[in-house]
This record gives sequence, C-alpha cells and structure tokens, in this order.
Amino acid sequence: MAEGPVLIHVWEVQPAEESSDIQRLEELFARQIATDPGFVSARILRSDDRTSMAVVIEMRSVEDRQRLEQLPEVRETLDHLHSVNLVLRLYDQVKVYKA
Repeated sequence: MAEGPVLIHVWEVQPAEESSDIQRLEELFARQIATDPGFVSARILRSDDRTSMAVVIEMRSVEDRQRLEQLPEVRETLDHLHSVNLVLRLYDQVKVYKA
C-alpha cells in the first residue's frame, strides 16, 4: 500500500489528563504544525466516554508528512501522549467528498 499525506494517531487516555493532553496538542499545532508550509488541516478528536483520543493531520504530500513526523517537538509530544495503547496507521485515500 502506498503511503499517503494523512497521519492518524489514536490512543487511550485517562479522563483526568484529557484537558492537559488537548492543551499540549493545541500548543504543538499552533507553534509547529499549522505554521508548516505543507500543512493542510488537523483535527483533535475524543470519544464520548473520554477514554480515547485521536489526531488527524493532513499534509500536502507524503514528504511533508514524513518531515513533520521527524521534527523533535512533534516526536516528543506524540511520544508523551502515546505512552499507553497507541494505534498508529497510515491510510491511503480512496475517495474524497467536499461541499
């Protein structure tokens, strides 16, 4: 399967730590990810029961995504958040629908 420009991270969280995890991600997105020239969009998602979170990051190209993943601040933040039960997969886009 070919790699795509979208990165999806899913992990379990402790409800008591959810707020600090979201803040840490918001800071990372504002300082590092959203200012990157290859940035397209990013989402922070959480489950209704607040025991799981996901981050979806879309970059312009596979190379942009790979470069972003190697930045020390990105690695440090994601490693911290994913200390327990990380599910990491790269997805190849099959179809997109827009308004």
